[in-house]
Amino acid sequence: MNKCYWVTGLSATGKTTLSSLLVTHLRGLGKTVIYLDGDELRQVLADEAYTREERVALAMRYARLCKLLSEQGVDVVIAVIGLFKEIHKWNRENIANYIEIFIDTPLSELKRRDPKKLYRDIELGMIKNVAGIDLKIDIPSNPDTHLKWSEKSTIDSMFNELVKSI
Repeated sequence: MNKCYWVTGLSATGKTTLSSLLVTHLRGLGKTVIYLDGDELRQVLADEAYTREERVALAMRYARLCKLLSEQGVDVVIAVIGLFKEIHKWNRENIANYIEIFIDTPLSELKRRDPKKLYRDIELGMIKNVAGIDLKIDIPSNPDTHLKWSEKSTIDSMFNELVKSI
């Protein structure tokens, strides 16, 4: 049975890296998998969506796309911030075999990584509406998999934990 893996967490938490590893793993098992990355989807579906309302609407488009694709008989892995309770609820009610994976990384670690310089730029007052900073998000209340980062975490240890949980 096909599944939809919704990999969520704040910017720089490792969603893309873990999702790419998951896609490779699933394909190695002979599964047909479509991988959707939030940054790429944003370029295709909306250049600008910054307020909470705009981001919820964009995340709903992602959710509907995931539903459509998974109904075509393929597994879908999506790496997206998408931390909105209304999206989590809709996904659970409307996407068969929905698996929510929350990567929980402390803000101090995200600021240390900061590959897109989002956290630096918000502190400098250059940008606003950064999820989890000045834009309200909803931490998943009951994700299927909750990957909690620690000082001992490596990408391999987190991936192994993910594979064991699914």
